[in-house]
Amino acid sequence: MTHRVEGNGRPLNVSFDNGNRAALVAARSGDDARGLLGALGLGAKAGRPVILVCGGADELQGEQRERAAGLLGPAVASAAARADAAVVDGGTASGVMALMGAARSERPSALPILVGVSPAGKVTYPGSPTADGTALEPHHTHFVLADSTEWGGETPLLIAVAEALAVDAPVVMVLAGGGSVARAEALEAAIRGWPLFVIEGTGGAADDIAQSRADASVRQIVARGDIRGFKGDEPGQLSRQLAWELQDEPILKDAWRTFATYDRHAGELRKTFERFQTSILGLGVVATFLALLENAINSAALHWIVVAAPILISVLIALANRRAAGKRWVLLRGAGESVKGEIYRYRTRTGIYGDARMPDHDLAARPHVLAEKLGAIEANLMQTEASSGTLAPYDGALPPAMYGSARNDDGLSRLDAARYLEIRIGDQLRYYHGRIAQLDRGRSVFQLVAVAAGGAGAIVAAAGAEIWIGLTTAISGAALSYLAHLQVDNTVVAYNQSASKLARLQREWTALTPQEQDGAALETLVTGGEAVLSTELGGWVQQMNEAIDKLQAEQAEAARQGEPDEKAPTREVTTS
Repeated sequence: MTHRVEGNGRPLNVSFDNGNRAALVAARSGDDARGLLGALGLGAKAGRPVILVCGGADELQGEQRERAAGLLGPAVASAAARADAAVVDGGTASGVMALMGAARSERPSALPILVGVSPAGKVTYPGSPTADGTALEPHHTHFVLADSTEWGGETPLLIAVAEALAVDAPVVMVLAGGGSVARAEALEAAIRGWPLFVIEGTGGAADDIAQSRADASVRQIVARGDIRGFKGDEPGQLSRQLAWELQDEPILKDAWRTFATYDRHAGELRKTFERFQTSILGLGVVATFLALLENAINSAALHWIVVAAPILISVLIALANRRAAGKRWVLLRGAGESVKGEIYRYRTRTGIYGDARMPDHDLAARPHVLAEKLGAIEANLMQTEASSGTLAPYDGALPPAMYGSARNDDGLSRLDAARYLEIRIGDQLRYYHGRIAQLDRGRSVFQLVAVAAGGAGAIVAAAGAEIWIGLTTAISGAALSYLAHLQVDNTVVAYNQSASKLARLQREWTALTPQEQDGAALETLVTGGEAVLSTELGGWVQQMNEAIDKLQAEQAEAARQGEPDEKAPTREVTTS
């Protein structure tokens, strides 16, 4: 039976000096966690993600406490808000528990359920039978007291409460500092396969586990556990990782993995393509120089180098065309951006993912709709040259690193208009403006090289060394040809046009009254934003495919004639 500290079958309502009221129930041997949660009124709240916070109490001091304070409360509160998670800790007004209480005092809506589990014989609270003990933290919402007079005696109940609250939902543990009790709690997490986020630099058990120090219990935790060391200083990054683990969205997570796979391989193929084209361009200029030099000094050694240069260029052209790195890069980038578009439609519940668009209004069908769209994108991709090379699945951190504000996005939580504007639209605008400036600087450099080479040719001619005019002409022509096929002018125009359309969407949303910023307005915003990006993407893919086909034909013809081709289109994708 549950120990009732009040009569009439109700748990105790504790009133703290700060005005907070918390429900408290004490357990006796044989009580189960589910019944205790029911007594606290949390039975209906079961089946939600849980963050279990463990670690140092009184021993968490100085710089280690400052580090924990800067990370733990803000990160856990933010992750709990995103994932609608409950938080469970040791409940006392010290160490990590005090930090969690402080976090709830600042953001009570982010932590609606903060449960403390403590040994009944070691704590005190307003109205408790004894004033001898460690005070309970006054900002918690609920307390469960274990039938124990020793620290660590509450560990089985702490774990059981987390399991009962979660049911089948995800559970993660966050560890900062701590001693032997924290090690025992971490081992329980390891046994259950719960991700264990260890905040490094907080001392005690956390640093022991992070550094795998030679202790039998630590070795067991490291061997059996899913350890996630955190060395950073940004709460947003820790919150992002916690929220990712807490949300049960397997199809959406797979969508991010698919995007990251395509994006990584596209990046690698782009580098390969550009290296080939740069090498062909550079060798063409070098071959011209060597031919002129050989003609000037009549060197037998240079003669064979001059003969070999066009052959090497032909080999590079053949390899580049055979590997099809350019086309595969374009196709993979296009598929990746298509997947990303589906992710943002899904997260905003717009388009085919809107409630009204679900088959028979079955909201549980939403992940199936996303799975079908991902399957269609993959099937189309596999019918192209992209399937001719390796596509090893991405195995890095998810969601993959993003630009700007999206860097702290967990990738899974539902997006309202403000977050969509910040993460998707605002981030894309920053990307556009940054790339426009970068492309303009590159254009200026190539133009300067072309003009300088032309000027150098005039000087060479005036000096009577006409033979070298061919070299300056080759350099100038190469720079202009490369600049032309980079399509910088067209790219800058496309970027500015897309940025202007996205900025207009921002202004139109901002101009709406709060009453007008409803679901229909969100649908219009997301539909418009994704249309801008997908239209630009579709045009880019078609343009790049045509440019690469033309380049390959020209290079193949030049190779047959034994002449180096200096053209290398490399216009980049226009989405971040």
